[in-house]
Amino acid sequence: MKFSTKLMTVLCAMGLVGAISVVTPMANSEAASVKKATKKVTKTVRKTAPVTIYLTRHGETTGNVMGRVQGWSDFPLTENGIKVADQLGYGLKGIKFKYAYAGNLTRQEVTAKHALKYSGNSKVKVNISQFLREGGYGSFEGDSIAADNNKIAAVYGYQSGDDFMKSTGKDYWNMLQNAYYRLDQQNSQQTKLVAGDRAESATMVQDRMTKELNTIAKRTTNNGGGNVLVVSSGMSINEYLSTMAANYTGAAIPNAAVTKLVYQNGKLSVTGPIASLDYVNKGASLMK
Repeated sequence: MKFSTKLMTVLCAMGLVGAISVVTPMANSEAASVKKATKKVTKTVRKTAPVTIYLTRHGETTGNVMGRVQGWSDFPLTENGIKVADQLGYGLKGIKFKYAYAGNLTRQEVTAKHALKYSGNSKVKVNISQFLREGGYGSFEGDSIAADNNKIAAVYGYQSGDDFMKSTGKDYWNMLQNAYYRLDQQNSQQTKLVAGDRAESATMVQDRMTKELNTIAKRTTNNGGGNVLVVSSGMSINEYLSTMAANYTGAAIPNAAVTKLVYQNGKLSVTGPIASLDYVNKGASLMK
């Protein structure tokens, strides 16, 4: 906007010149800077917490007490088994679980639910996966363990189940699983089970456990990380750990014992002791 000298003089005389703003076009570079500043978008970087899996064995079952072979067979928790699951929960108090998983067996799911309830994580849903269940023993399901021991030992030329266990050390659980597999492939029990219902080999158990736990770890990472409770069974956990834990000894895993796994650089590894009862013992003290 341009004003003549004469008009400016008149406006000054009228005292109006101070009320008029003279607008001039903004330089292109300045306008671009202002536009960029006003439309600047601040990107929010989502931080991913570490992923820790609390790999846990179920509580005591009727099958445990009776000394029965229980793989895919669904034996329930005993009263003591429920109590131990509650103790586990109390011992885990203060740990916030983002997710929870269990095998598709009642003993595994119930253990997970009790642990979540008494640890203050009752709102966390238990996701069920058949890939986390115990090893399958096919035609031997429900058998007396004592009665089967000598049959299993004979597969490897041992005189008794005790000799077999003492002589094979940390390989015991995998060899035990493979013995069931071999005998069931030979149909030594004379059953009519189809192939898919017969005993699994150690490799079959290891492969499904490894794949599922890695899937859980990746899924958790993609959703910001956090703690995950996973409840499985004694032999399936032992067979899995034998493939990836440097401190694996092959010792039996007690009911409700916890092994912590951490997921880093696309790989799961054990942190701390294998099959720890620290959480159960802590919970037992808190419940007194």
